[in-house]
Amino acid sequence: MRKRLLIGVPAAAALAVGALVASSVASPGGRVGPISVGPPKAQAAVLSVAKHGGYLYVIVKNPVADPKKYRAEFARYHLHISLQLVPASPSIAGSLVAETVSAGSGTQLKAITALGRCFTGGGGNECPVGVRVPVDYRGTATLVFGRAARPGEQYESAGQANAPGEAMHGLNYAGKTVAAVLAMLAARHVTVPQWRVQNSHCYTGSRRHVPGSWRVYQAVPWAPGQVLLWASRTWPVPVCQSSAGTPEPSPSPAPGLGR
Repeated sequence: MRKRLLIGVPAAAALAVGALVASSVASPGGRVGPISVGPPKAQAAVLSVAKHGGYLYVIVKNPVADPKKYRAEFARYHLHISLQLVPASPSIAGSLVAETVSAGSGTQLKAITALGRCFTGGGGNECPVGVRVPVDYRGTATLVFGRAARPGEQYESAGQANAPGEAMHGLNYAGKTVAAVLAMLAARHVTVPQWRVQNSHCYTGSRRHVPGSWRVYQAVPWAPGQVLLWASRTWPVPVCQSSAGTPEPSPSPAPGLGR
């Protein structure tokens, strides 16, 4: 089995396995037009499976449906594909975030992309929302889809902290003091459950609180109304040395990862 992260970054924990989604029928060319950000309505059909030539174009229409319904739909086409839903931050909810495929079969699955489904920082806003599967596909796959998180639920995959739809959208926080950033967040009723700090030995540890004079240099969505922040005693953040002695910059604001 081979696992690949397609978009977003692991946030609250290691990225879980499985799922994919979209809200528009795909064209044979493998793209769908602009679609709105956010999960489709709960009453939508579970799957849209359209056959064109030797391929099935699969789009998940309802990201909150029982995963058993997905398996039943795939079983109708004799496909050994499973889907799971993981809570994701708003800018990537509704997107395929990762996949695990059987050895040698990964190149047979092609992503279906859509404009405006998510925001990936440097990767733009063309995002994987479905998959093209050969009708004779006999491999196994698990597809990971990000769904909207419930109140109080930690994200398992997260987009860029200041992307559209995120709690820090539009905020210029890098290099500002902890006190200044906390004030900006308080105005939006956003809290910081944990901090990550880097010491003089380049070890990043976890803290509940940090001094207000420290500088914020990275942020990741944590849960609805919460963000995880990195802070440093000094600014600019010191450049660390890897075990091999090669200089490594400290983490920059977390982008989404493209294919």
